[in-house]
Order: sequence, then structure tokens, then C-alpha cells
Amino acid sequence: MFDLEKAKVCASKMKDYFNSTEEISNVGIPNDIKIGSNEYIHYIFYSCLLDYGMRSKLYHFNLINTYKKYKEIFNPSYVVKTFKYNKENLLNIIKEYIHPRYPNIALKKWLELSEFLDTNYPNDKLIQKIISLESYKELYNFITSIKGFGQKTGGLLLRLIFESGICHFNDELQDIPIDRHDVEISYLNEVIDKQNLNNEDLKELGTIWIKAAKENNISACDIDKYLWTIGNNLCSKKKCIECPIKKECKTKL
Repeated sequence: MFDLEKAKVCASKMKDYFNSTEEISNVGIPNDIKIGSNEYIHYIFYSCLLDYGMRSKLYHFNLINTYKKYKEIFNPSYVVKTFKYNKENLLNIIKEYIHPRYPNIALKKWLELSEFLDTNYPNDKLIQKIISLESYKELYNFITSIKGFGQKTGGLLLRLIFESGICHFNDELQDIPIDRHDVEISYLNEVIDKQNLNNEDLKELGTIWIKAAKENNISACDIDKYLWTIGNNLCSKKKCIECPIKKECKTKL
């Protein structure tokens, strides 16, 4: 079902392409947030919570603008005290500024995450908890234990924390988030032979791409960014002619 050799060919071509261009998608954050700070940790927890890989660039643009106007809604304690019994006001902010596809679900998840963090990790206890973790596995177990983070959203949060340098362990990133674009890219390039994947299949597909990356001296973080950029900037916009792996792809446009 999984073809590592096909993945290695694609990884090599993506590396060549992205080494010669600056066009790579990163998760944006507000300019006044310092990477690795307590504010950064809170911000990425909320930002990853609703990032499903759909129109991701626009989503993060909206989120940064929301932060500029309503910085306080990224503070778990403030959210619980202000909006637990006044949900309509928070819903209005989410709808007007963040524009999620399902605003009521977004509201529910935002409140649930806020209550969890305020109860278990108030003030700077969240970043202290993350710093205390001694391995990637411990970080993985911690993130996946938090309600609201799935394979895609939790995987993205893991990558951002790992990249930030907050953790001091020496493990390599062992998982990357696989979204529908990654599955489509994998299928069209014959890395997989079907598109209907269960959770175990998705995890294994991420492992295949990491293996292919290592064979080409590409970090797991970078192969994740490569796939994300191709999916969001090329595949979703039918820019096949610009794609670095168009010769391997079944879509011969």
C-alpha cells in the first residue's frame, strides 16, 4: 500500500525546488509575539486548534488580525472569566474576525481548551510543563491527551513546539500532520494506492514521508512544510504546471 521509493523521488524533487525558491508556507504569528515565550505557546495552542488545512494561509491571516484587536481571547484565564457565561460575545468575535467554517464548533473548542488550560496550567504553567518534558514521546503523549487536538491539528502543534526550541530533548520529530492535500498528493504520486485512509494509515503515511525525507537529508519539519505548501499553494489552485513533482503525478495537465 505504501511505496517508499516513490516518496523518495518526490522528496528529492521537492528539495531541489524549495532550495531554489523562498515560496514555502509557515504558520504566521503576530509580530509582537516572541517565539518560545508564554504568549507564543498560548497563541499556537489556539491557532492549531482550528487549523484543518483548509485555506490555511487565509485562516492565519485572520487570526493574526484577531489577535491585534482582541489579544485577550488568547488568554485562557480571561476567556473563562469573561465568556464562560457570555458565549455569544465570543462567538461574535470568532465569526466576525476569524471566520471559521463552523463557528459554533470553533466556539465550543475554544472554550473547552481555555477551561482545560486555566484549570490545569494557569499563568506560565503550560510552558513550564512543556519545558519539563524529556522526550518527543512525552511531548506527543501530552498533546494527544488534550481534548480537541486530532491527527492534523495535534501534529501541527507538535511541529511548531518542536521547531521553537522550547524543548531540550534531542529526539527527532517522529510524526508529521497529514491532511487531505497530503493524502491527495500521495495518491496522485502513487505513494499510496487509495485515498480512504484510517488513523493508522495516516500515521504510517507520515512515517513514510519522514523516511523519504531522511534519505534525502531533509528534516521532518521541512518535508511537512513542502507537502503543505504544494497542497495549499499549487494543488488546491490547480497550478500543476508550477509543481516540482508534476512528472510523477497522475494529473497530467
